[in-house]
Amino acid sequence: MLFNTFEYLFFFCVLLFFFILTNRNNTLKIRNILLLAASYYFYAQLHIWFVVLLIYTTLVNYFCGQWIVRAQSRGRTGKTAVTVSVVLSIAQLAFFKYAYVINPSILLPIGLSFFTFQALSYSIDIYRGKMKVEKNFINVALFIAFFPTLLSGPIERARNLIPQLKEKTPICWDNFTAGVGLFVWGLFKKVVIADRLAEYVNAVYLSPDSHTGSTLALAAIFYSFQIYCDFSGYADMAIGSGRIMGFKIMQNFNFPYCVNTFKEFWRRWHISLTSWFTEYVYISLGGNRVSKVRWLSNISIVFLLSGIWHGATWSFILWGAIHAVLYLGEHFAGPKKPNILYHLFVFVMITFAWIFFRIENSMEAWYIVTRICSDLISPLYWGSSMFSTLLTIFLLGIFIIREYLLYRNILPQKYVCEYILLLIAICLFGVSSDQFVYFQF
Repeated sequence: MLFNTFEYLFFFCVLLFFFILTNRNNTLKIRNILLLAASYYFYAQLHIWFVVLLIYTTLVNYFCGQWIVRAQSRGRTGKTAVTVSVVLSIAQLAFFKYAYVINPSILLPIGLSFFTFQALSYSIDIYRGKMKVEKNFINVALFIAFFPTLLSGPIERARNLIPQLKEKTPICWDNFTAGVGLFVWGLFKKVVIADRLAEYVNAVYLSPDSHTGSTLALAAIFYSFQIYCDFSGYADMAIGSGRIMGFKIMQNFNFPYCVNTFKEFWRRWHISLTSWFTEYVYISLGGNRVSKVRWLSNISIVFLLSGIWHGATWSFILWGAIHAVLYLGEHFAGPKKPNILYHLFVFVMITFAWIFFRIENSMEAWYIVTRICSDLISPLYWGSSMFSTLLTIFLLGIFIIREYLLYRNILPQKYVCEYILLLIAICLFGVSSDQFVYFQF
Protein backbone atom coordinates (compact mmCIF):
# COMPACT_ATOMS: atom_id res chain seq x y z
CA MET A 1 0.00 0.00 0.00
CA LEU A 2 1.58 3.25 -1.16
CA PHE A 3 0.83 6.83 -0.15
CA ASN A 4 0.24 7.84 -3.77
CA THR A 5 -2.74 5.49 -4.28
CA PHE A 6 -6.50 5.68 -3.78
CA GLU A 7 -6.15 2.50 -1.73
CA TYR A 8 -4.16 4.42 0.89
CA LEU A 9 -6.63 7.32 0.82
CA PHE A 10 -9.49 4.93 1.58
CA PHE A 11 -7.45 3.15 4.27
CA PHE A 12 -6.50 6.42 5.95
CA CYS A 13 -10.00 7.90 5.86
CA VAL A 14 -11.53 4.79 7.45
CA LEU A 15 -8.78 4.65 10.06
CA LEU A 16 -9.12 8.37 10.82
CA PHE A 17 -12.84 7.95 11.48
CA PHE A 18 -12.27 5.25 14.12
CA PHE A 19 -9.20 7.08 15.42
CA ILE A 20 -11.27 10.16 16.20
CA LEU A 21 -13.86 8.00 17.99
CA THR A 22 -11.23 6.40 20.23
CA ASN A 23 -8.90 9.37 20.73
CA ARG A 24 -10.15 9.96 24.28
CA ASN A 25 -8.43 9.72 27.63
CA ASN A 26 -10.50 6.68 28.66
CA THR A 27 -10.07 4.79 25.34
CA LEU A 28 -6.38 5.35 24.54
CA LYS A 29 -5.61 1.63 24.86
CA ILE A 30 -8.27 0.86 22.26
CA ARG A 31 -6.95 3.65 20.04
CA ASN A 32 -3.40 2.30 20.16
CA ILE A 33 -4.52 -1.26 19.51
CA LEU A 34 -6.43 0.07 16.52
CA LEU A 35 -3.34 1.92 15.24
CA LEU A 36 -1.12 -1.13 15.77
CA ALA A 37 -3.53 -3.42 13.92
CA ALA A 38 -3.79 -0.86 11.11
CA SER A 39 0.01 -0.56 10.93
CA TYR A 40 0.46 -4.35 10.69
CA TYR A 41 -2.27 -4.49 8.04
CA PHE A 42 -0.55 -1.66 6.15
CA TYR A 43 2.76 -3.55 6.18
CA ALA A 44 1.17 -6.92 5.39
CA GLN A 45 -0.12 -5.52 2.09
CA LEU A 46 3.47 -5.66 0.83
CA HIS A 47 4.09 -9.22 2.06
CA ILE A 48 2.59 -11.06 5.01
CA TRP A 49 5.90 -12.49 6.23
CA PHE A 50 7.39 -8.98 6.52
CA VAL A 51 5.24 -8.63 9.63
CA VAL A 52 7.09 -11.55 11.24
CA LEU A 53 10.39 -9.65 10.96
CA LEU A 54 8.75 -6.55 12.39
CA ILE A 55 7.43 -8.51 15.38
CA TYR A 56 10.85 -10.12 15.88
CA THR A 57 12.54 -6.70 16.05
CA THR A 58 9.87 -5.50 18.47
CA LEU A 59 10.25 -8.47 20.81
CA VAL A 60 14.05 -8.20 20.85
CA ASN A 61 14.08 -4.53 21.80
CA TYR A 62 11.11 -4.70 24.18
CA PHE A 63 12.55 -7.53 26.30
CA CYS A 64 16.10 -6.16 26.11
CA GLY A 65 14.73 -2.86 27.40
CA GLN A 66 13.25 -4.69 30.39
CA TRP A 67 16.53 -6.56 30.84
CA ILE A 68 18.53 -3.31 30.86
CA VAL A 69 16.37 -1.83 33.61
CA ARG A 70 16.58 -4.97 35.75
CA ALA A 71 20.37 -5.07 35.37
CA GLN A 72 20.75 -1.40 36.27
CA SER A 73 18.46 -1.78 39.29
CA ARG A 74 20.92 -4.40 40.58
CA GLY A 75 23.89 -2.06 40.23
CA ARG A 76 25.06 -3.28 36.82
CA THR A 77 25.48 -1.20 33.67
CA GLY A 78 23.12 -3.15 31.44
CA LYS A 79 25.80 -3.26 28.76
CA THR A 80 25.27 -6.95 28.06
CA ALA A 81 21.56 -6.42 27.48
CA VAL A 82 21.97 -3.48 25.12
CA THR A 83 24.71 -5.36 23.26
CA VAL A 84 22.35 -8.30 22.74
CA SER A 85 19.70 -5.89 21.47
CA VAL A 86 22.09 -4.32 18.97
CA VAL A 87 23.58 -7.63 17.80
CA LEU A 88 20.24 -9.42 17.32
CA SER A 89 18.69 -6.42 15.53
CA ILE A 90 21.65 -5.73 13.26
CA ALA A 91 22.11 -9.46 12.56
CA GLN A 92 18.68 -9.62 10.94
CA LEU A 93 19.37 -6.46 8.96
CA ALA A 94 22.81 -7.65 7.81
CA PHE A 95 21.50 -11.08 6.84
CA PHE A 96 18.88 -9.78 4.45
CA LYS A 97 21.11 -7.00 3.08
CA TYR A 98 23.95 -9.39 2.23
CA ALA A 99 21.74 -12.34 1.32
CA TYR A 100 19.99 -10.10 -1.21
CA VAL A 101 23.35 -9.13 -2.76
CA ILE A 102 24.48 -12.76 -2.98
CA ASN A 103 21.11 -14.03 -4.19
CA PRO A 104 18.83 -11.32 -5.67
CA SER A 105 15.93 -13.76 -5.76
CA ILE A 106 15.66 -13.39 -1.98
CA LEU A 107 12.95 -10.88 -1.13
CA LEU A 108 14.41 -7.82 0.63
CA PRO A 109 11.94 -6.64 3.29
CA ILE A 110 10.91 -3.05 2.59
CA GLY A 111 11.62 -0.64 5.44
CA LEU A 112 13.83 -3.10 7.35
CA SER A 113 16.70 -0.61 7.76
CA PHE A 114 14.31 2.09 8.97
CA PHE A 115 12.36 0.21 11.62
CA THR A 116 15.51 -1.58 12.83
CA PHE A 117 17.23 1.73 13.61
CA GLN A 118 14.02 3.12 15.07
CA ALA A 119 13.70 0.12 17.39
CA LEU A 120 17.34 0.38 18.47
CA SER A 121 16.81 3.97 19.58
CA TYR A 122 14.41 2.61 22.21
CA SER A 123 16.79 0.14 23.88
CA ILE A 124 19.87 2.38 23.54
CA ASP A 125 18.06 5.38 25.05
CA ILE A 126 16.99 3.25 28.02
CA TYR A 127 20.59 2.13 28.50
CA ARG A 128 21.80 5.73 28.36
CA GLY A 129 19.13 6.92 30.77
CA LYS A 130 17.49 9.23 28.23
CA MET A 131 14.09 7.62 28.72
CA LYS A 132 12.30 5.28 31.07
CA VAL A 133 11.39 1.77 30.06
CA GLU A 134 7.90 1.40 28.63
CA LYS A 135 6.06 -1.50 30.27
CA ASN A 136 3.14 -1.45 27.86
CA PHE A 137 4.09 -3.76 24.98
CA ILE A 138 1.44 -2.25 22.68
CA ASN A 139 3.03 1.20 22.95
CA VAL A 140 6.50 -0.13 22.09
CA ALA A 141 5.14 -2.22 19.21
CA LEU A 142 3.20 0.76 17.86
CA PHE A 143 6.23 3.03 18.12
CA ILE A 144 8.26 0.62 15.96
CA ALA A 145 5.45 -0.20 13.51
CA PHE A 146 3.72 3.21 13.23
CA PHE A 147 2.54 3.09 9.61
CA PRO A 148 3.44 6.64 8.44
CA THR A 149 7.14 6.14 9.30
CA LEU A 150 7.37 2.38 8.80
CA LEU A 151 8.61 2.03 5.22
CA SER A 152 10.94 4.99 4.67
CA GLY A 153 11.09 6.99 7.88
CA PRO A 154 11.63 9.53 9.26
CA ILE A 155 13.51 7.40 11.79
CA GLU A 156 11.77 8.54 14.96
CA ARG A 157 13.15 8.45 18.49
CA ALA A 158 11.30 6.56 21.19
CA ARG A 159 11.59 9.50 23.57
CA ASN A 160 9.66 11.66 21.09
CA LEU A 161 6.94 9.35 19.80
CA ILE A 162 6.11 7.04 22.74
CA PRO A 163 5.03 9.93 25.04
CA GLN A 164 2.63 11.04 22.29
CA LEU A 165 1.20 7.51 22.09
CA LYS A 166 0.35 7.67 25.78
CA GLU A 167 -1.73 10.84 25.50
CA LYS A 168 -4.76 12.13 23.66
CA THR A 169 -3.52 13.88 20.53
CA PRO A 170 -4.82 17.33 19.53
CA ILE A 171 -7.14 16.82 16.56
CA CYS A 172 -7.92 20.34 15.35
CA TRP A 173 -8.40 22.37 12.20
CA ASP A 174 -4.84 23.74 12.22
CA ASN A 175 -3.34 20.24 12.42
CA PHE A 176 -5.72 19.01 9.72
CA THR A 177 -4.92 21.80 7.24
CA ALA A 178 -1.18 21.61 7.95
CA GLY A 179 -1.23 17.84 7.53
CA VAL A 180 -3.23 17.93 4.30
CA GLY A 181 -0.98 20.68 2.95
CA LEU A 182 2.15 18.64 3.66
CA PHE A 183 0.60 15.55 2.11
CA VAL A 184 -0.46 17.35 -1.08
CA TRP A 185 2.98 18.99 -1.49
CA GLY A 186 4.67 15.63 -0.91
CA LEU A 187 2.37 13.98 -3.45
CA PHE A 188 3.19 16.70 -5.99
CA LYS A 189 6.91 16.20 -5.47
CA LYS A 190 6.53 12.45 -5.92
CA VAL A 191 4.21 12.03 -8.91
CA VAL A 192 4.75 15.29 -10.82
CA ILE A 193 8.48 15.81 -10.33
CA ALA A 194 10.23 12.62 -9.17
CA ASP A 195 8.30 10.12 -11.29
CA ARG A 196 8.52 12.27 -14.44
CA LEU A 197 12.27 12.69 -13.94
CA ALA A 198 12.57 8.94 -13.35
CA GLU A 199 11.30 8.20 -16.86
CA TYR A 200 14.24 10.05 -18.42
CA VAL A 201 16.82 8.85 -15.87
CA ASN A 202 15.80 5.19 -16.20
CA ALA A 203 15.88 5.34 -20.00
CA VAL A 204 19.39 6.81 -20.03
CA TYR A 205 20.91 4.66 -17.27
CA LEU A 206 19.46 1.51 -18.81
CA SER A 207 22.21 1.70 -21.45
CA PRO A 208 24.66 4.51 -20.56
CA ASP A 209 27.20 3.44 -23.18
CA SER A 210 24.75 4.37 -25.94
CA HIS A 211 24.32 7.99 -24.77
CA THR A 212 26.43 11.11 -25.05
CA GLY A 213 28.18 12.89 -22.20
CA SER A 214 25.66 15.77 -22.21
CA THR A 215 22.78 13.28 -21.92
CA LEU A 216 24.47 11.49 -19.02
CA ALA A 217 25.10 14.85 -17.34
CA LEU A 218 21.44 15.84 -17.68
CA ALA A 219 20.39 12.43 -16.32
CA ALA A 220 22.71 12.93 -13.33
CA ILE A 221 21.18 16.35 -12.59
CA PHE A 222 17.69 14.93 -13.03
CA TYR A 223 18.51 12.12 -10.60
CA SER A 224 19.65 14.62 -7.95
CA PHE A 225 16.19 16.13 -7.99
CA GLN A 226 14.43 12.80 -8.52
CA ILE A 227 15.83 11.22 -5.37
CA TYR A 228 15.23 14.39 -3.35
CA CYS A 229 11.62 14.82 -4.49
CA ASP A 230 10.90 11.10 -4.19
CA PHE A 231 12.32 10.72 -0.68
CA SER A 232 11.28 14.08 0.74
CA GLY A 233 7.89 13.63 -0.90
CA TYR A 234 7.45 10.40 1.06
CA ALA A 235 8.59 12.15 4.25
CA ASP A 236 6.11 15.00 3.72
CA MET A 237 3.24 12.55 3.18
CA ALA A 238 4.30 10.57 6.27
CA ILE A 239 4.58 13.66 8.45
CA GLY A 240 1.32 15.01 7.00
CA SER A 241 -0.53 11.77 7.75
CA GLY A 242 0.69 11.88 11.33
CA ARG A 243 -0.10 15.59 11.71
CA ILE A 244 -3.73 15.06 10.66
CA MET A 245 -4.05 12.65 13.62
CA GLY A 246 -2.26 15.10 15.90
CA PHE A 247 1.14 13.38 16.01
CA LYS A 248 4.34 15.41 15.61
CA ILE A 249 6.86 13.47 13.53
CA MET A 250 10.37 14.85 13.18
CA GLN A 251 11.41 16.74 10.05
CA ASN A 252 13.55 14.76 7.63
CA PHE A 253 14.54 17.39 5.04
CA ASN A 254 15.16 21.12 5.26
CA PHE A 255 15.92 22.46 1.75
CA PRO A 256 19.16 20.44 1.43
CA TYR A 257 20.13 21.88 -1.97
CA CYS A 258 19.82 25.47 -0.71
CA VAL A 259 23.16 25.18 1.07
CA ASN A 260 26.66 26.60 0.69
CA THR A 261 28.70 23.80 2.28
CA PHE A 262 28.79 20.01 2.47
CA LYS A 263 28.50 20.22 6.25
CA GLU A 264 25.29 22.18 5.91
CA PHE A 265 23.97 19.68 3.35
CA TRP A 266 24.30 16.86 5.86
CA ARG A 267 22.44 18.90 8.45
CA ARG A 268 19.53 19.24 6.05
CA TRP A 269 19.48 15.90 4.14
CA HIS A 270 17.86 12.78 5.68
CA ILE A 271 18.02 14.52 9.05
CA SER A 272 16.66 11.55 11.00
CA LEU A 273 19.41 9.20 9.76
CA THR A 274 22.20 11.77 10.04
CA SER A 275 21.18 12.60 13.61
CA TRP A 276 20.88 8.86 14.40
CA PHE A 277 24.45 8.19 13.30
CA THR A 278 25.63 11.33 15.08
CA GLU A 279 23.96 10.39 18.36
CA TYR A 280 24.48 6.64 18.45
CA VAL A 281 27.74 6.17 16.49
CA TYR A 282 29.74 9.40 16.19
CA ILE A 283 29.30 10.48 19.82
CA SER A 284 29.85 6.90 21.02
CA LEU A 285 33.21 6.92 19.21
CA GLY A 286 34.20 10.09 21.03
CA GLY A 287 32.84 12.70 18.62
CA ASN A 288 35.17 15.70 18.38
CA ARG A 289 36.45 15.32 21.95
CA VAL A 290 39.40 13.26 20.72
CA SER A 291 42.67 13.79 18.86
CA LYS A 292 42.60 15.12 15.30
CA VAL A 293 43.53 11.72 13.87
CA ARG A 294 40.80 10.00 15.88
CA TRP A 295 38.29 12.63 14.80
CA LEU A 296 39.16 12.04 11.15
CA SER A 297 38.59 8.34 11.75
CA ASN A 298 35.24 8.97 13.46
CA ILE A 299 33.95 11.09 10.57
CA SER A 300 35.12 8.52 8.01
CA ILE A 301 33.51 5.64 9.91
CA VAL A 302 30.16 7.43 10.07
CA PHE A 303 30.10 8.15 6.34
CA LEU A 304 31.19 4.61 5.44
CA LEU A 305 28.54 3.13 7.74
CA SER A 306 25.98 5.40 6.11
CA GLY A 307 26.96 3.96 2.74
CA ILE A 308 26.76 0.39 4.05
CA TRP A 309 23.35 1.13 5.62
CA HIS A 310 22.04 1.94 2.17
CA GLY A 311 23.33 -1.28 0.64
CA ALA A 312 26.05 -3.91 0.70
CA THR A 313 27.72 -2.98 -2.58
CA TRP A 314 30.95 -1.17 -3.45
CA SER A 315 29.00 1.65 -5.07
CA PHE A 316 27.35 2.61 -1.79
CA ILE A 317 30.67 2.35 0.04
CA LEU A 318 32.25 4.61 -2.60
CA TRP A 319 29.34 7.03 -2.22
CA GLY A 320 30.00 7.22 1.53
CA ALA A 321 33.75 7.57 0.97
CA ILE A 322 33.26 10.39 -1.54
CA HIS A 323 31.17 12.35 0.95
CA ALA A 324 33.73 11.71 3.69
CA VAL A 325 36.48 13.17 1.46
CA LEU A 326 34.32 16.16 0.50
CA TYR A 327 33.34 16.82 4.12
CA LEU A 328 36.88 16.57 5.47
CA GLY A 329 38.39 18.42 2.52
CA GLU A 330 36.03 21.30 3.13
CA HIS A 331 36.93 21.30 6.83
CA PHE A 332 40.62 21.77 6.12
CA ALA A 333 40.65 23.66 2.81
CA GLY A 334 37.15 25.05 2.26
CA PRO A 335 36.50 28.78 1.84
CA LYS A 336 35.91 30.78 5.01
CA LYS A 337 33.01 32.62 3.35
CA PRO A 338 31.30 30.36 0.78
CA ASN A 339 30.04 32.17 -2.33
CA ILE A 340 27.80 31.33 -5.27
CA LEU A 341 30.63 29.52 -7.09
CA TYR A 342 31.27 27.29 -4.10
CA HIS A 343 27.53 26.69 -3.78
CA LEU A 344 27.50 25.45 -7.38
CA PHE A 345 30.58 23.33 -6.68
CA VAL A 346 28.78 21.73 -3.71
CA PHE A 347 25.75 20.86 -5.86
CA VAL A 348 27.92 19.50 -8.70
CA MET A 349 29.89 17.25 -6.33
CA ILE A 350 26.73 16.03 -4.61
CA THR A 351 25.35 15.20 -8.05
CA PHE A 352 28.62 13.44 -8.91
CA ALA A 353 28.30 11.29 -5.77
CA TRP A 354 24.68 10.42 -6.61
CA ILE A 355 25.91 8.63 -9.75
CA PHE A 356 27.55 5.99 -7.54
CA PHE A 357 24.40 5.85 -5.43
CA ARG A 358 22.21 5.21 -8.47
CA ILE A 359 24.47 2.80 -10.41
CA GLU A 360 25.13 -0.43 -8.50
CA ASN A 361 28.09 -1.38 -10.70
CA SER A 362 30.93 0.91 -9.60
CA MET A 363 32.86 0.41 -12.87
CA GLU A 364 29.82 1.51 -14.85
CA ALA A 365 29.46 4.53 -12.58
CA TRP A 366 33.09 5.50 -13.26
CA TYR A 367 32.42 5.11 -16.98
CA ILE A 368 29.52 7.56 -16.74
CA VAL A 369 31.69 10.09 -14.89
CA THR A 370 34.53 9.87 -17.42
CA ARG A 371 32.08 10.07 -20.33
CA ILE A 372 30.54 13.24 -18.90
CA CYS A 373 33.96 14.84 -18.44
CA SER A 374 35.22 13.92 -21.92
CA ASP A 375 32.05 14.39 -23.97
CA LEU A 376 30.06 17.16 -22.29
CA ILE A 377 29.54 19.24 -25.46
CA SER A 378 27.54 16.79 -27.54
CA PRO A 379 24.03 16.17 -28.91
CA LEU A 380 21.33 15.73 -26.27
CA TYR A 381 18.88 12.83 -26.03
CA TRP A 382 15.34 14.15 -25.56
CA GLY A 383 13.72 11.04 -24.13
CA SER A 384 10.39 9.80 -25.48
CA SER A 385 9.79 13.26 -27.01
CA MET A 386 11.24 16.77 -26.88
CA PHE A 387 7.91 18.14 -25.63
CA SER A 388 7.76 15.68 -22.73
CA THR A 389 11.32 16.45 -21.61
CA LEU A 390 10.82 20.23 -21.93
CA LEU A 391 7.59 19.95 -19.93
CA THR A 392 9.47 18.03 -17.24
CA ILE A 393 12.14 20.75 -17.13
CA PHE A 394 9.43 23.43 -16.90
CA LEU A 395 7.70 21.67 -14.00
CA LEU A 396 11.06 21.16 -12.30
CA GLY A 397 11.69 24.89 -12.63
CA ILE A 398 8.36 25.66 -10.94
CA PHE A 399 9.27 23.29 -8.13
CA ILE A 400 12.70 24.90 -7.65
CA ILE A 401 11.15 28.40 -7.54
CA ARG A 402 8.58 27.32 -4.93
CA GLU A 403 11.23 25.57 -2.83
CA TYR A 404 13.38 28.72 -2.91
CA LEU A 405 10.44 30.95 -1.94
CA LEU A 406 9.61 28.61 0.95
CA TYR A 407 13.27 28.59 1.99
CA ARG A 408 13.27 32.40 2.05
CA ASN A 409 9.92 32.47 3.91
CA ILE A 410 8.48 34.57 1.08
CA LEU A 411 5.64 32.24 0.13
CA PRO A 412 2.76 31.65 2.60
CA GLN A 413 2.22 27.95 3.25
CA LYS A 414 -1.49 27.83 4.07
CA TYR A 415 -3.30 29.11 1.00
CA VAL A 416 -6.13 26.76 0.00
CA CYS A 417 -6.00 27.99 -3.61
CA GLU A 418 -2.34 26.95 -3.81
CA TYR A 419 -3.18 23.39 -2.75
CA ILE A 420 -6.00 23.30 -5.27
CA LEU A 421 -3.52 24.29 -8.00
CA LEU A 422 -1.14 21.57 -6.81
CA LEU A 423 -3.97 19.01 -6.99
CA ILE A 424 -4.81 20.15 -10.51
CA ALA A 425 -1.16 19.79 -11.50
CA ILE A 426 -1.10 16.31 -9.97
CA CYS A 427 -4.14 15.31 -12.04
CA LEU A 428 -2.77 16.81 -15.26
CA PHE A 429 0.93 15.98 -15.05
CA GLY A 430 1.25 13.22 -12.46
CA VAL A 431 2.89 9.94 -13.42
CA SER A 432 1.98 6.75 -11.58
CA SER A 433 4.72 4.73 -9.88
CA ASP A 434 4.53 1.56 -7.82
CA GLN A 435 7.58 2.26 -5.67
CA PHE A 436 9.57 4.89 -3.79
CA VAL A 437 13.35 5.05 -4.27
CA TYR A 438 14.14 4.43 -0.60
CA PHE A 439 12.00 1.30 -0.42
CA GLN A 440 15.12 -0.63 -1.53
CA PHE A 441 16.80 0.31 1.75
